[in-house]
Amino acid sequence: MKNTLIRSIKKQAFISDTKRPHSDKFLKKPVDSILEYLRFAKAKLYIPKGATLLDVGAGDGNFFRYLNGHIQSAVGIDSNLMQSVEFGVCRLIPGYFPHDFVESGTFDIITMLAVVEHIPKDVLPEVAEACWKYLKPGGRVVITVPHPRVDRLLEMMKRLRIIEGISIHEHYGFNPECLPDIFKHWKLIKKERWEFGCNNLFIFGKP
Repeated sequence: MKNTLIRSIKKQAFISDTKRPHSDKFLKKPVDSILEYLRFAKAKLYIPKGATLLDVGAGDGNFFRYLNGHIQSAVGIDSNLMQSVEFGVCRLIPGYFPHDFVESGTFDIITMLAVVEHIPKDVLPEVAEACWKYLKPGGRVVITVPHPRVDRLLEMMKRLRIIEGISIHEHYGFNPECLPDIFKHWKLIKKERWEFGCNNLFIFGKP
């Protein structure tokens, strides 16, 4: 596990800047990369090989790079992107989901990794509805979301310059326990606390 983590961080560090959207929003410290890696590893367990993927809040596309060779194709959207970027079988587009997202196809999997806590609660039902629209029957939405108590820890780590803490200012104490009510027309396939209870995993299925 330790060696795999180190290899992943080093691989991300040496990816050419020409393959990345240039923005200071995506600067990371080693601890940011470790936390990111743990989310990626957790989510990958629930993404079938050869799946088509939509990643909401895709950042600079690191999750796609982590999944290299595992997925058939992927589209990501993030409001901090400055321009559209394509690499391999993956495409990143700037904007907010779902307002700036228009696709004719559907996906096997939709991921939102450390994203829903940034989205205003009154907007989340619209996000759930859009996920239903863009997900194939039998598909799944994979969500990771931290416990609200983690916000204070992240703020302290940011003040101590241990992490960059991308968009921590957008956190508003979102309670993950309300997600089943927001995705009320979906089937809750899995709900799990992990990382010593600091993080939550939700998987919703579309019948």
